[in-house]
Amino acid sequence: MDKIGIIVDNDSPKSLAMAVNLGHTAIASETEVLVYFTFDGLSHLLEGEQDLSEIEDLLDAGMPNPYDLLDMLVSDGGDLVTTVACTTTLDMLQWDKDAIDDSLTTKFAGAATFLEEVEDADQVFTF
Repeated sequence: MDKIGIIVDNDSPKSLAMAVNLGHTAIASETEVLVYFTFDGLSHLLEGEQDLSEIEDLLDAGMPNPYDLLDMLVSDGGDLVTTVACTTTLDMLQWDKDAIDDSLTTKFAGAATFLEEVEDADQVFTF
């Protein structure tokens, strides 16, 4: 496998954990990963502290913080990982780009750009 796309459109930290775990698995096998954050999923890229109450029991049981895993995916993935903040969603929600964490976001683009970039992907997953 050479490339996968991951769409994160859900604000659940559990969904983020699954998406990021898939991304880490992909880069371990030298697979390029494009993660597209749109709709409610865009909230994962906001600066500041995130609400983890939904997964508190999982964290207590030893699951890593999904936001730490996202940070590691971006920093460890290098050229294999692209994280995209959906500009259409930003416009719809009237959020300023400055609200998005630059350390987690490698690109700002809309759906057309995402579709072009995953055209040659082996798989596209949605969380």
